[in-house]
Amino acid sequence: MEKSGAALPIDLYSPEREKYKAPLILIHGAWSSSTCWMPWATHFANLGWECRAVNLRGRFGDNAAAELKRLSFADCVSDVRQVIRAAPFPPIILAYDLGASIALAAAAEEKLSALVLLAPLAPEAEPPRAVKLLRLKYRPLLFLRRPFPLDKRDFRKVWLASGDEDDAGADCLVADAPALIDAFFTRADIGRGKIACPLLLAAARDDRIVAAAAQKALAARLGADFREYAGGHWLIGAAGGEEVVRDLHRWIVQKAGGEILLEPPAAAPQ
Repeated sequence: MEKSGAALPIDLYSPEREKYKAPLILIHGAWSSSTCWMPWATHFANLGWECRAVNLRGRFGDNAAAELKRLSFADCVSDVRQVIRAAPFPPIILAYDLGASIALAAAAEEKLSALVLLAPLAPEAEPPRAVKLLRLKYRPLLFLRRPFPLDKRDFRKVWLASGDEDDAGADCLVADAPALIDAFFTRADIGRGKIACPLLLAAARDDRIVAAAAQKALAARLGADFREYAGGHWLIGAAGGEEVVRDLHRWIVQKAGGEILLEPPAAAPQ
């Protein structure tokens, strides 16, 4: 894994033998950074994919807090579009949580090989009780319009499938922009742009942030394929992640077709 020199910090996972022209672009969710993708990116790299795990602005650096104060949802959409356009071949995007909302907005009218939305923040008439309680707890901090991190206790209680799980994933937590936290809670309607590529929505069966039924309804509205997996909202860190990666890999290869395959190496002359 190494850092690229792109405008946004990107963690690059290169396979031992690259098999696909299309890179995987990985977009993290709220209160998180690219490090949340390390297990999945490693699995995908072992399957022959080059993975580019993006950090949205303000995740790291001396000016992170100032960047987060100014950062808007529209800024993130614009940044992800630039990452898409910088790819050498129409990429495949895997986007989680709030990152899925950003990716949907960025992908409209862009050329992609496929788009996978993981535990997206589907609009709901009545948000789950856990979300209402979180919003009430963090309302004073949002009022101050200062970046702040998610409490690790809330991560364990709400993001994980059960309260007795360990802190796997909590080391990925960072402070986030007030505007992005607002977007996390308000869940503005998404998916109005035209998405021309194959689209998959993957939900977590025991998600306390957004009900799997709401995600299934969103998949139907978007015309997306739908998969449901065991675990809580922290789908990208749940047990059995390698099996989920392999299932997503099969879907991508099947839907994106032979166009994404690299040419096999030429045979050595006899």
